Amino acid sequence: MFECLILGDSIGLGTAKAINSQYAPRCDVQAVEGATAAQILSWRRPIKIYGSCVFAIGSNDPPGAPLARTLSRIRSSICFRRVIWLLPYARGQAYTVSSVAARYGDETVDLTRFPSVDHIHPRSYSQLASALLRRP
Repeated sequence: MFECLILGDSIGLGTAKAINSQYAPRCDVQAVEGATAAQILSWRRPIKIYGSCVFAIGSNDPPGAPLARTLSRIRSSICFRRVIWLLPYARGQAYTVSSVAARYGDETVDLTRFPSVDHIHPRSYSQLASALLRRP
């Protein structure tokens, strides 16, 4: 069963909608359009323990050390068995997110695998959802 929490920005919203329509409404969502890492850090942490978490964070932040510190604080405050980070289209942010994911031994899915019209959001969230649902 793919019961999860999707945490993040508008990419998280789109991903959650696609996963929940393809699979079943099993993923809870804490995501807001335009959310920054600092805003997400300030949100109340979920009480429920999830088997998986998808983080869609970083697209609305400048890359670099401050983002990495905030992402690390988010990651260390939520303990999941499995975390999948969605790497933003912007390469600077993707490298920052990837470095945090590597530090925790987490999985990543690079959004550049999926066509985009605006280089921020995937054109088809259903393709992204299918890729996430196929992962072991």
